[in-house]
Amino acid sequence: MKTQTIKIALTINGKKLTLGHSFLENIEYMYGIDTKENQEAFDMLVYSDNPKIRRSIALLSNISKKSISILLNDDDQNVVQAVLGNYDLAPRIKHVQLMKIIKDNHIEHLKTIASNHIVLYKKCNLYKIIKLLAKHENPAVRFELVRYHSTHIIPKKILKKLSKDIDIDVSKAAIIKLKRVA
Repeated sequence: MKTQTIKIALTINGKKLTLGHSFLENIEYMYGIDTKENQEAFDMLVYSDNPKIRRSIALLSNISKKSISILLNDDDQNVVQAVLGNYDLAPRIKHVQLMKIIKDNHIEHLKTIASNHIVLYKKCNLYKIIKLLAKHENPAVRFELVRYHSTHIIPKKILKKLSKDIDIDVSKAAIIKLKRVA
């Protein structure tokens, strides 16, 4: 991903103020700026050479599809994690984008996808994703899949398989979920 140093100036009553990186790093805390009208500015900020600024943008709701794509391919894993965990952005993530992240096998990303967030990925083939995550070698990923309320979308066949998981925590959680869906 190509980045650049972002310079920002603000004009108030005709007086021009130059703002530094600290202002931009905390953009997600600025009440009222996360609007469609500011989307063009956010689209420029995804190219910042400062990962904290990119992460701040990833926490916003009103960013374009192109910006979501750029942030999902960020070199900084905290930026990618922020997009995956953003309840407003998750429904806009495409299946091919999510599959690429799954293929990268970053455990924290997989745990986020497997958790409650899985129901948010509305543009994705959830059954295929659930099957992949249920077979994952890391028990923490399988556990996240059965741990939360999103279990209602997991097919009973997969829950039964996970109820016999080698990891006791995965097994117990799947058994509890199976009792609820029975």
